[in-house]
Amino acid sequence: MQLIVILLAVVSILTFLSGVIVFFGATKGDKIRSLWFLLAATFATIWMTSISIFLLAEPSWVGVIDWHVKWTFVSAIVIDVAFLAYIAWKEKYGRIITLVFAIFGLIVSALIFARPELLYQEVILAKTGNSVVMNIGPLYYTYIAFFGTIVPAVVITLLKQFFKTKSDRKRGGDLTIMISFVLSSGLTLIANLILPLFGNWSTIWLGPLALSATIIAFYYTILRYRALNLASIWLKIFSYIVIVASIAIIYMIIFSLIFAALFRGSTPSIEVIILNFIMILVFLLLMPAMNELMSFIRSLITGQKDSNK
Repeated sequence: MQLIVILLAVVSILTFLSGVIVFFGATKGDKIRSLWFLLAATFATIWMTSISIFLLAEPSWVGVIDWHVKWTFVSAIVIDVAFLAYIAWKEKYGRIITLVFAIFGLIVSALIFARPELLYQEVILAKTGNSVVMNIGPLYYTYIAFFGTIVPAVVITLLKQFFKTKSDRKRGGDLTIMISFVLSSGLTLIANLILPLFGNWSTIWLGPLALSATIIAFYYTILRYRALNLASIWLKIFSYIVIVASIAIIYMIIFSLIFAALFRGSTPSIEVIILNFIMILVFLLLMPAMNELMSFIRSLITGQKDSNK
């Protein structure tokens, strides 16, 4: 569980930083779309954080955990509205459907905060695993209906743009986002909405990690297809953060698998995980300096300047 929480923390930090970089680095013509991207990134961070706190919560946290449960449900609504706006805002029909879903989501969110008992009865914090007793009633079905309509709306919008444009660059970006969004939405639907109905809350971390696939797809379209125009310096910072964080996440997964294999299924302590994560980050951040040092050493050995200089 510690590794899962660490991964969620890394992904959430990466998500938020990318949203900030995209917003401040976007050109004037893309400022509104970049603002929607920042909103999606911010609430994705809140969503991941709330789920992490819920997974780690102990019985003594009962007084504050209810607030995080509410934000878990509400943040998911804002994320999808912001995704839809990011994709469709340039078109008149896109602005209209975004406002419709924004109002729909605002009503549902207000009910969740004002009358949470209409959505769930209680939060159970136990050593065997934390869970929420859902109230299968009108608000729950309305909540499901929101996602059951906004996800197809996003996909239809992407399909409409895909067939409308003749630009291979834009088509490639739309197709990449659409595939990742469908896959991550499907996995999130199963792990975060369907399985909890049967009392299985142990897999709700899959939703945020699935969301990271969509976020990575957004990164890829920005870098590969220039879905947003970013200033050169911001683009370089954006690229470096994505690469460093991605390598760090892959390293942590491999480290945990090897640790489990060597120590017969046991998991590393939170201290060991954090130490290894810090070490890999330091290594990655020092790589440019290490490359310069190696070039200097080669020049001393060969007696001439490195050919890459």
